[in-house]
Amino acid sequence: MAGPPAARWFHRPLPRPGARLRLVCLPYAGGGAAVFRTWPAALPDDVEVVAVRLPGRENRTAEPPYTRWPPLVADLAEALAEAVPAPYVLFGHSLGGMLGYELAVREPALPPERLVLAGCRAPDIPLQVPAVHDLPDPAFHAGLRHLAGTPEEVLRNPALLALLTPMLRADLRLAETWPAGGARPVPVPLTTFDGADDPMAPPATVAAWRRHAPHGIRAHHLPGGHHFPRDRAGAFLRLLSKELAEGGTAACDPCTSPTHMSRSVPRSAPS
Repeated sequence: MAGPPAARWFHRPLPRPGARLRLVCLPYAGGGAAVFRTWPAALPDDVEVVAVRLPGRENRTAEPPYTRWPPLVADLAEALAEAVPAPYVLFGHSLGGMLGYELAVREPALPPERLVLAGCRAPDIPLQVPAVHDLPDPAFHAGLRHLAGTPEEVLRNPALLALLTPMLRADLRLAETWPAGGARPVPVPLTTFDGADDPMAPPATVAAWRRHAPHGIRAHHLPGGHHFPRDRAGAFLRLLSKELAEGGTAACDPCTSPTHMSRSVPRSAPS
């Protein structure tokens, strides 16, 4: 797939050209840039939200979605280098976390300050739920309801569901065939968020990132299921704001929050 112009990959809900830091946001399977439209109001004023818009959705519905990791990572890395100035932090939820990891371990010329992952199991942990991406349509659509990421209004609209099915299959194929190149150490400091009742990335599978974080890790544990960044948005965005506060992106200093059971892990030796 030929890489489109870099600007097509990114949407800035509230442009802040003089920002101290940019937060590059990668959505979960089936998600788009709209997932992050309200985030600028909840994050520090000197942080610019740069939402990634993958092919097959929103204003890129005419473009075929990616079904393989190598071309997706290569094309997005090229666009990122061209359109997003440093310093920046990579944030990804679920599939977005996997993509953020693949971008970080590619070791770009201008690496992120930090990688922040939500609801994303470590790369040496197997898939926690049955794969659905290659099932016949009726079983695939039933699987979407079980995964709880597709809005009910989409699932109840046959025409809209048929339109979105190729993109949803492609995203889930990526998620269910990850990792792309085995488990490699994260080359920058890492922050993780997990949901206490997440069936797709249970807390223990997120805690396993510690083995892959030679530059240190901060971990936060919140109530909720797989979509806790949306369902617990207030608590989640407050913690994310602290991660992005000036000085907070460089060091793995202690971050304590008894209400949300945040935990800090000191710098560790490479695994």
